Amino acid sequence: MRFIALILTALILISNAEALAVASDYLQDNTLQLIEGTSTIYSIRLQNTGSDETRVKIDYDSALMKAIDFKEEYTLPPKSSTRIEFNVTAPEYKKNNNVFALSYTAHQIAGGGIGGIGFLPKISKNFKLEVLKHPDRFYIDPLYIVFAIIVIVFLGSIHRKKIIDLWKRRDKALKNQKFLGYRKFNKFSRTPKNRFKSRKIIKW
Repeated sequence: MRFIALILTALILISNAEALAVASDYLQDNTLQLIEGTSTIYSIRLQNTGSDETRVKIDYDSALMKAIDFKEEYTLPPKSSTRIEFNVTAPEYKKNNNVFALSYTAHQIAGGGIGGIGFLPKISKNFKLEVLKHPDRFYIDPLYIVFAIIVIVFLGSIHRKKIIDLWKRRDKALKNQKFLGYRKFNKFSRTPKNRFKSRKIIKW
């Protein structure tokens, strides 16, 4: 009896697994290549190969792809299929961090089974998104920026005394310039003592 029960269970699993199938767009090396900032359509097809109506729910990574006209669940009549499209968008290109793993899962939530007894399978698939450099953009390797900062700091530490002396000379020159300007202004703004004498009023 136990052997017969195992056979029946296996038949149930096989029949249900065959009731749901998922096909997707062909990708070479299972990798979708996109230039940063651009997007494209990636589609999958849910297939009900069984003789009963089935309902399917889709879960997917929503960070870089969005389902178009998404539904909470999809109803598939017997021997039918439905197409689901995802808009995949490539983020900004970053060296050594430009390949992303994207995945989606189809859950059968109703339908299928033998004699009303059903095992509801789920099918998970994934693909890679490779972000490419934009041909019209100029890229600076972050390592070059770090190296340039190190060189500037190193040269600054070597010539620190010279830089301080130059700043002191500059400040001294500015002070002298202000002082000379003040003296020049004061010289021409003085009024001679004998220029205006008080006049006596002579009374007749």
